[in-house]
Amino acid sequence: MLKKWFVIYTLTGNEDRVKKLISTIYPREEVKPLVPSRRLKEIKQGVETVKTRTMFPGYVFIETNLSNELYRSMMRIPSIVKLLKVDSEPVHVSDEEMHPILKLTADSEIIGFSKGIRIGTKVKIIDGPLKSFEGRIISIDARKGRAKVCLDLLGEGKRVDLGLVVLKDIC
Repeated sequence: MLKKWFVIYTLTGNEDRVKKLISTIYPREEVKPLVPSRRLKEIKQGVETVKTRTMFPGYVFIETNLSNELYRSMMRIPSIVKLLKVDSEPVHVSDEEMHPILKLTADSEIIGFSKGIRIGTKVKIIDGPLKSFEGRIISIDARKGRAKVCLDLLGEGKRVDLGLVVLKDIC
């Protein structure tokens, strides 16, 4: 029988504890817990630190063939509040909903830093009439999703305003 993903409500802040308890009590073949997290840079009083934060506070995903016996057993684990239900029946998370989460957490449960384009970054234009040209970012308007790029056109540095979606970081 194909395993499905379910969601457990936990006390916020106890997601990793619940995951460890599930992993200790049940073999991985029976129940696979998942707590997607992300790595963030935080700056406090001028000091940059890297923190790991849970993406879905208060939730633990489990992949299992959920039986009544397994359900009752899991509800005895401390810090588990309940299982996500619809009309008093446990409901599984669809493959379409789980796919992006699993894709982001493919190698580990912790999602690393995103690589944004910054001022001074060397970029290549990947679409439009200037496709394949390379230049450097001069300024970025994140709200509008645009960047001013200095391109070498006709032997001169020309400023061009482009959408961020047509730029690819080549550093």
